[in-house]
Amino acid sequence: MTTFMDLPIHPLAVHAPLVFVPLLLIAALVYLLIAPLRRRIGWVVFILSILAPAAVFGAVWSGRELADGRHLTPDGNWPEAIVDHASYGDRLLWILLGLAPVLWLFGVLEKARRNAAATNGGADTQPLDPNGEPNGPSTSDDPANKGRRIIMIVLGIIAIALIGLGGWMVFEVGHSGSEMVWGTE
Repeated sequence: MTTFMDLPIHPLAVHAPLVFVPLLLIAALVYLLIAPLRRRIGWVVFILSILAPAAVFGAVWSGRELADGRHLTPDGNWPEAIVDHASYGDRLLWILLGLAPVLWLFGVLEKARRNAAATNGGADTQPLDPNGEPNGPSTSDDPANKGRRIIMIVLGIIAIALIGLGGWMVFEVGHSGSEMVWGTE
């Protein structure tokens, strides 16, 4: 079992995902739903989309180390509560690993949309507001404009679904872990 100053790493490592994952989920929702803020918080979402899965991976890895070192049953398995807790952690990791590229692709398409709108080079020819967002009816004849918007809507729906699942898994993994440590009886 891996320790730090004679303490198992897992109780220390679980605090990073408890901060980074909710921050990612909230920032990603703001990024997806409030277009004028996208330029300002895009870099935050990008950094959190790397930090949050890394933090969850560290918590999952250290949790497995802790369970293998202290909580194996006589037949060499984990108790059911630990299996459930580890399963929630694994699911959260996979959800975040799926969310990250969806957000990255959405961001690439958003930047392409802004660039096309700003250059007016056959793309969006509608006027822009001070934030660089389109302002007014589009007179675009750019065939990529419509496709880009459709793909962004689909990616946004997928991202919102993953954000909801991620929020639920954060609750489940945290609740199951605290039940093991603190119990309710």
